[in-house]
Amino acid sequence: MLKTTWRPFWTWFPPLALLPLVGLASLYHWQMADFEADLRRTEGLVIEAQTAVVTRKLDRLLADIRILAAQNELAAFLDTADPSWLPKIAQEYLAVSRWSQVYDQIRYLDEDGMEVVRVNFNDGHPAIVRDSDLQNKHDRYYFTETLALSAGEIYASPLDLNIENGALERPYKPMIRVGTPVFDRHGNRRGIVLVNFLAQQLLDAILDVDAASISASMLLNAEGYWLLSPDPSLNWGFMIPERRDARMQSRYPEAWHAMNQSPSGHVLTDRGLFSFRTLTPMQHGHRALASETSPSAPPATDQWILVAHVSEASLGQTRSHLMFSLIPLGVVILLLLAVGLRASSVARIERKRHQAQLEKMARMDAVTGVANRLSLEEQLAREHERARRHARTLALLYIDLDGFKAINDTLGHLVGDQVLKEIATTLATECRSEDVVGRLGGDEFAVVLLEPLDMATAALVAERIRDRIAALRWDRHAVTASIGLALYPDHASEVPELIRLADTAMYASKDAGKNRVTLASDVAASAPVAGERETIASGV
Repeated sequence: MLKTTWRPFWTWFPPLALLPLVGLASLYHWQMADFEADLRRTEGLVIEAQTAVVTRKLDRLLADIRILAAQNELAAFLDTADPSWLPKIAQEYLAVSRWSQVYDQIRYLDEDGMEVVRVNFNDGHPAIVRDSDLQNKHDRYYFTETLALSAGEIYASPLDLNIENGALERPYKPMIRVGTPVFDRHGNRRGIVLVNFLAQQLLDAILDVDAASISASMLLNAEGYWLLSPDPSLNWGFMIPERRDARMQSRYPEAWHAMNQSPSGHVLTDRGLFSFRTLTPMQHGHRALASETSPSAPPATDQWILVAHVSEASLGQTRSHLMFSLIPLGVVILLLLAVGLRASSVARIERKRHQAQLEKMARMDAVTGVANRLSLEEQLAREHERARRHARTLALLYIDLDGFKAINDTLGHLVGDQVLKEIATTLATECRSEDVVGRLGGDEFAVVLLEPLDMATAALVAERIRDRIAALRWDRHAVTASIGLALYPDHASEVPELIRLADTAMYASKDAGKNRVTLASDVAASAPVAGERETIASGV
């Protein structure tokens, strides 16, 4: 009897037990696929954000070397050879070193390679080097290569370690040397301006981006040597003999092969997931120098490769977590399945939250926090289509700051960034929450006013913005705003023409004396835009 009672159970239990096992197995594979897809997207956004950080810092470096080369005091010295200008040049270099905190040395060398002015950073205590301590660098690779350039060209050395007296400086000091030749007013070559960029700040900025990610950041040069890795003992193998074999192709050959096949992407190997992108740092207006370790020959390429590596251990931990949460049967299966799904949901929410933060960073201007150029393009196109479909109006304000360069040059980039932040805050305060405020770049902003009652209302908002900006002060310095205003559909029915008219009106404001608002209707429709400049119309 007992045997007969158990017979139906053993007949039906095994096949029925297969159903939840098959379901749990399918759920496991689905969750792993979803996790890996989300992980690829998230790591791709990490790489994008790191690329933006690198580009922004190197663009600032190029801008600084151009500003130093165009220094008024230096130009006066080059034209007159009057040594009374040298202390003023030195004071300018000292101010740049103190405010920027990123240059180990700032130098002007004459055409014979002799240092004329040099400021040393001294680990946060900038100082002007005495004349007796200045050195002749005529035989150094960076001087000869930079001096041979044409006006406006810039040389940048590879990212490597600083060498002092023929040996690596300890502790290691990552460095990029950037220089450009300078000329007097007659076009005579009079030497070079050179800065030593403390590249550790660049490497630290890369690490800061992925602080909340499960990946480990790497930076490689074109030969596969690590410039940055989770294991410091692998770094700088091309400069440290005992690390000569520490290369990506030796430790992760499958990942290295994928990086050589495509400029960006993802590759899953038995060593983990690698997300990567190839960069050409400072690719506009420069040529790479020879390396400090091999001064006679320039590198084959000056490319870098950004890598985000999620180790196999991290992936295996996720796989094990999912598997063990789905093993128990019956009620235990259901309970543990609920716990597993909850854990997976929390992990997924965290990933999506981090992904959303990265997406916001990619669409937000890093200095001011308002919409960046890409985001503004998308929102303007979307609002134009909505206005067209529902027969509504929208106004476009083009805003260019008057006097910003003087503040930037006088008070430094940090104060300049603060000016841009306060201008952006003023624009947001004077607009409604549904309006769009964005920074196009430099000292240019744009505002999209949604559904203004009429041109008079839009003009009133523009005047109020102009007044608020003119009232701001920074150490007794002020800026004003030249504003151009165009209304859809009164002035233009398509976005490119609306932008052109707002841009033209803005330049009309500048031509009329600045610090004013000009309506598109007050400017001839055929009036050319003052100067050739890229606008967001190209993106729309």
